Amino acid sequence: MRWNFAFIFLAECLSSSRSVVLRLRLSELDLSYLSFPLFRSVFVKTKSSLAVLIAVGSIFAGCKPRSFNSGVQSSGDSSFAQQFEVTRFAVCKDSKGKEAGGFDFVWRLKRSSGESVTPYILGFAGSLESTTGQKFEFRSVTTIDEPRYRTPELKPSESFPVMSYIGYSLQYPEAELKSGWGYQRVNGTDYKFNDITGATLTIPKSKDAGAFANRYFIITSEGKTFEFNCQSVSDVVRERMKTYLVADGSHGFKGDRGPVVSATPKPLNAPTASANPAASNLDLRPAGRPASYDAQFRHERIYNCGASGAVDVIWRKANSNGAALAAKEQYILGFAAKLSDYQTKKELAFSSVSVDSAPAFSTGEVPSPSSYLSPMFVFDEGELKSKLSWHSPIPGLSAGRVAAAGGTLWVPYDGSGNGVSVAIALGPVVRGPAHQVIADCTPAHPKVREWITGCVGRQSVASCVR
Repeated sequence: MRWNFAFIFLAECLSSSRSVVLRLRLSELDLSYLSFPLFRSVFVKTKSSLAVLIAVGSIFAGCKPRSFNSGVQSSGDSSFAQQFEVTRFAVCKDSKGKEAGGFDFVWRLKRSSGESVTPYILGFAGSLESTTGQKFEFRSVTTIDEPRYRTPELKPSESFPVMSYIGYSLQYPEAELKSGWGYQRVNGTDYKFNDITGATLTIPKSKDAGAFANRYFIITSEGKTFEFNCQSVSDVVRERMKTYLVADGSHGFKGDRGPVVSATPKPLNAPTASANPAASNLDLRPAGRPASYDAQFRHERIYNCGASGAVDVIWRKANSNGAALAAKEQYILGFAAKLSDYQTKKELAFSSVSVDSAPAFSTGEVPSPSSYLSPMFVFDEGELKSKLSWHSPIPGLSAGRVAAAGGTLWVPYDGSGNGVSVAIALGPVVRGPAHQVIADCTPAHPKVREWITGCVGRQSVASCVR
């Protein structure tokens, strides 16, 4: 009777990891499982207790967790690009149904020594938006196929088709996190790892998955489900996936590996101010401003966006006649920013000394997550002419306009995300379509929310917590 428990344990062990002796292989995305009768026949025929101990020892060795890139990695994208290639295998749609981002393969092309290998898939990556508007960005070069993966949470009326999916464990050894080879971020914020495993990626095996053929899932280690709407797995992709973790070249893929996304992906979190002092010292005051500008206004940094720019609030420190205001009487009357979006390649810069903290309308689209402060700024014709306010050229302004009416600054309300956005209206009013730029930024002051909600406008003087 006690052998039955041993057989069950050994079967579980072999089905959840790769044994040195008995390797589970991918074939058309189907896993060939080792059945319980096989274990029974092996042990029944084994007469020698020594042979049993050797067999048990081999199987226990197969249960140990693997790390394909153990050791200290070289930092930087150039080192990564020398060994790996990232190609897209599934284009996905964002929460609004527009194509944006997707899932990628991470191929190993060379060993760390520089020796070329037959290309094979080592891990996965992606930068995309979930069906609920959450931005998920990751790259894992240490992965394991998981026959008994955690299934995603669905609506009560839905049933997850386990046999139509294959699961992969996304793992993040400390050395890979430090080197930048591996990362996992939600809405621009680095994921807090409790152990080496960050999430499980589940992929529909093919278009034969029916209604689930376009539904991809990522389940984080704490159980949160992210669902993505992506193109179904094609026969070509299935053929490429046969190379997954086959390092000996026996199933090496020598054909087209798919469109290269980025062999040297740009970091998804903007550098901090200390890492990029030039950006932290960025001067956002209008060029050619009159001397009275510096007498009346004071810029204060609220977001550092590294190479992507910065955002300031503008305090009124003196009246237009030059009379200085006491510190407790100063208030915010404008914003300034210079942002560049490395994904869309859009750039935008502006400075305005006319702002409304509670606008009736806004322009542009709310970034995800949807909890944002959205102060509105306007471009007064007189202030533009006197160079108290300005904005960079805005492509797409409505016919006959040489200057924008204004725009909206989108700032995370509770500090949970790093996405900051500026949208400048293309039409005659501050609403509707906009030229919009989004960047990953780091708060430069702990009271960003308090300032925007309680210090904007002359009427806020009494309630402003400086």
